Amino acid sequence: MKTRVIIADDHPVVIQGIRDALEKSDRFDVVAEFADGRSLLQSAFLTRADLLLLDLNMPGMDGLQTLDRLKKSHLPMKIIVLTSYVSAQLADQCREAGAHGYLIKTEDLHRLLDRIDHILHGQLVFPDFSGPEQLGGSDFSYFDEFLKKYKLTKREVEIIRMVCNDYNSKEIADKLYLSTFTVQTHRRNIVKKLGLDDSKISLYRFAIDNGVI
Repeated sequence: MKTRVIIADDHPVVIQGIRDALEKSDRFDVVAEFADGRSLLQSAFLTRADLLLLDLNMPGMDGLQTLDRLKKSHLPMKIIVLTSYVSAQLADQCREAGAHGYLIKTEDLHRLLDRIDHILHGQLVFPDFSGPEQLGGSDFSYFDEFLKKYKLTKREVEIIRMVCNDYNSKEIADKLYLSTFTVQTHRRNIVKKLGLDDSKISLYRFAIDNGVI
């Protein structure tokens, strides 16, 4: 019997490449495709699938939010995060949210099939990598230019890092000796300054692209 697969990714080219690789092996059947988390969660295919390949950067409801919802559903299928984000912190969060694997999209598709086989046989597959270097480091001139470019304060960068490390507003407030209201105000200002939607994954994308985490 073939392994029934769902692909959730908002890039048609990516979906087609994965579908072609899976179906050429003659061991997989792609039963459904989705471009966002909300439509995925509403699908009847979830209860009949053996494997979900889940992108993190999707519109409406991102992959982390989707993982959190799926974890509460206690579905028997395996979940593999397939992403372009090379982040140890993000991989750890996905593991905690119930993912069985974290695979980087740039890997060769033949290696993808090997990783899928390991996961279907009960293994957890996560990369062994170090997180990107912290912004600033010894290069203070770059740090200053970064702050000017995005009109951010050092406090706001600190809060971005803490959000990306999965601290909520109350926890950030406690650690920085601020009120929760002040932290929430900082977070609204950050989103406005950067022109982001109010999702954690969009902040991750910004943080990773700019070496903040």
